Amino acid sequence: MKKLGFGLLIVLFSLAYVYAFAQEEAPAPPEMSAPGEEMGATEGSDMSADMSSGGVTAPDRGLIKGKVTDTATPKPNNIPEAMITVTSELLLGTEAVTATADSAGNYEVPNLAPGEYVVKVEKTGYDESVDYVTVTPGGEAFHDVRLYKTDTLITYFWKTGPIRWPLLLCSIIGLTYIIERGIALFRLRPRMKVEQLVSRITDALRSDNIMEAVSICEEAGGPLANVLKAGLLLYSQRMIEEKAVAKDDIAEAIDEAAMLEVPLYERNMVVLATIYQVSPLFGLLGTVTGMVKAFTAIALKGTGDPQLLAGGISEALLTTVIGLAIAIPVMIAYQYYMSVIDRRILEIEQISTEIVNTLVTTGSRSS
Repeated sequence: MKKLGFGLLIVLFSLAYVYAFAQEEAPAPPEMSAPGEEMGATEGSDMSADMSSGGVTAPDRGLIKGKVTDTATPKPNNIPEAMITVTSELLLGTEAVTATADSAGNYEVPNLAPGEYVVKVEKTGYDESVDYVTVTPGGEAFHDVRLYKTDTLITYFWKTGPIRWPLLLCSIIGLTYIIERGIALFRLRPRMKVEQLVSRITDALRSDNIMEAVSICEEAGGPLANVLKAGLLLYSQRMIEEKAVAKDDIAEAIDEAAMLEVPLYERNMVVLATIYQVSPLFGLLGTVTGMVKAFTAIALKGTGDPQLLAGGISEALLTTVIGLAIAIPVMIAYQYYMSVIDRRILEIEQISTEIVNTLVTTGSRSS
């Protein structure tokens, strides 16, 4: 298998080399003619050479020029050193012409054959812009470009307006208590398997060794073992006092112990419930304030510049998204923890009933 893989690698590298060599030897595509004219073979000069030759534009050719700015309001900022790439839409595979914006954000791509071109503008930290521009013989195509800054988690956070702080607080509290409840529920588990705990306690009771059963509960630890220990201690006390063992008395002792142990499971769950209920409300509040900001901009300056509305609408949508993004994982964690808690409480009730019945049976047999 290794030899076969090595052979395939050699074949692939050979094909890649042959393809690259063939591309270097292939003739350049013919010149692109003006709209309405046919592309003659006698004028088939190198397209990439025609496009890349700078200087004064020939009378039968045109140029693309413009300015690159950002989307800041109210006054956009110039973006220097932006990379402009111009390619022909008609002649696919032709070499692209590149230009760089100057310190004022201005750029110019001259000596282009008439036709349709794809103009792509790129700058690190900004989303790229791709547009179609038509060049006419002897004409100048003005193409101004406005680039949007690439959004990150931090930029999204700062676009959410004043509601960002309650949302941030909700996210921190939610994450904190998700971790805290997970650790707490893990620590509340017995130090031995439940089946093993019940089996050992039952064997000790059948041997009339109550103190061994109590020791097993202390060894296991956790709410389940503490609840069972309360019933065993009451049974042991009644046996020492030579009193009758009543099922109701043992059940009452176990219930009292359960009232102290069960809240350990449910502690701080109300915090998670509050977070997943409040977070979408904060998001809705941010939506309302963002829309108010957008309509205020319309009332003051009209609808001529869509950029004036973008801030308010963006704030409205982002707060809703972030509010839901906080609430959904917190709600999932809450529901999962509640299912674990319900299962463990049910487990305490079932095993306690089983141990009570065993104690009553043991007590009646001893008497």
